[in-house]
Amino acid sequence: MKRTKRGPSRGQTHNDVKRSPFGKRLFSTRKARGISQAELGEKVDLSKRMVSFYEGDTQGPPVDVVIKIATALNVTTSYLLGESPMKTIKDEMTPSIRKHVDTLQKLPPKDQKVVMRMIEGLAVQNGVTVKVAQR
Repeated sequence: MKRTKRGPSRGQTHNDVKRSPFGKRLFSTRKARGISQAELGEKVDLSKRMVSFYEGDTQGPPVDVVIKIATALNVTTSYLLGESPMKTIKDEMTPSIRKHVDTLQKLPPKDQKVVMRMIEGLAVQNGVTVKVAQR
């Protein structure tokens, strides 16, 4: 039996692959966030291959996996499942800003405060109003 390769066939792009509504939203959201299949897999404890499978699968993953994926991509489960046009949970960040925020969260608390003070100082210099939560 000849083994078939998943993904686009010759002459097709990844956008041309037939996907389920879940797969389409997973693929487009992951791409928009600038996250690779491997990176998403690490965040939700799946292999790159399983993320690829769910992007092209006609059924979609189990509910617990949908919840993990939605959380990792910062979207609602209803959006991923095609039940709602509401995409984001709370915010829209560009992929580069999201990566900087992730890096900031990995820094020690003392260094986080230094970076936050720098951001606040730059905001004041540029006339940007900053609402700072009580620390």
